Amino acid sequence: MSDREDIQDVVTQYSIGCSRRDWELVTGLFLEDGEWCAAGATIKGRAALGQAMPAFLAKMAYFVQMNAPAVIRIDGDRATAESTIREMGKFIDKDEAFECLGWYVDELVRTAEGWKFARKTFTAAGTHQVLLAAGPASIV
Repeated sequence: MSDREDIQDVVTQYSIGCSRRDWELVTGLFLEDGEWCAAGATIKGRAALGQAMPAFLAKMAYFVQMNAPAVIRIDGDRATAESTIREMGKFIDKDEAFECLGWYVDELVRTAEGWKFARKTFTAAGTHQVLLAAGPASIV
């Protein structure tokens, strides 16, 4: 694969890992001292990410994160990837859904194991909570 395809794969794996709550996959996409930034907070390092990430979704019965293809810029062994994101889920204890729209600006570094996030910064454009029809989720 090309660098561009490899970087897009890392961005997509992050969304899949978050959606499946596969925190080992998610944290493995970061450098050992990589940073995740959002809402003025920064979580630094794989160990800290592995502890913090599950807490973000602890109140969700299910959660899905979808990212648009990234705009990727490569400069040697460093790159940036910018992508829009949509997150949706349902709260465990109520018939209410959550939606968040925004974008990621990612800084990546090429390593012997492939491209890794040095920093992943999320900016929210808007967050919504919506009442759902009472009862369990069903497939129509």
